[in-house]
Amino acid sequence: MKVENWNGCNIRFIEKNGDWWAVGKDVCEALGLKQVSRALRSLKGVTKCKILTGGGYQELNIIDVKSIFKLVFKSRKKEAEDFQDWVIDIIDKLRKEIGLEGFQVFRMLDKEHQKKAMATLNRNLEKPVRVDFIKANTVANKAVSNKHGYPKMIKKGDMSPQMLIDREPILEDTVELMLINEKFNLGISVSQKVYEKYGN
Repeated sequence: MKVENWNGCNIRFIEKNGDWWAVGKDVCEALGLKQVSRALRSLKGVTKCKILTGGGYQELNIIDVKSIFKLVFKSRKKEAEDFQDWVIDIIDKLRKEIGLEGFQVFRMLDKEHQKKAMATLNRNLEKPVRVDFIKANTVANKAVSNKHGYPKMIKKGDMSPQMLIDREPILEDTVELMLINEKFNLGISVSQKVYEKYGN
């Protein structure tokens, strides 16, 4: 999350799938739109996101760039047009900071890493079944979500770049532990051991 200030108003921007969305409530307040729910109801590019606030994690509506511009047209503020120009500059700045192209390349590399991990399971488990592959990925997803402070599992497609980076060694450890568990008939809970190591 990045916080940018426009005209005395703090606008929270959230990185999602390699691009930047804004907290709808913040945009409405900056544009003088008092009925937030009504303003957001007509927009297509709206989704919910859990965001860490002073009161803990809250589920807030975030909106894409097209939706921000649509709210600009609803505003009666004289500065609304200036806000639109400001948003274009800020989004461009944030994209450069994260390196959008690099992030997309990283997602491709991450897919290759997952394929290799699943191939390792397939080769070395005595009788690999689909549930084994699902388990390995679910454990890794839950562990990295917990590590980053999320009470529930975040889908891989919604993870930040840092979460994806942290996920790779967790997935490797999960696969390795699953194989050792079967090879030596240890009977341990793989998920519990992984969560103990990476959960906090």
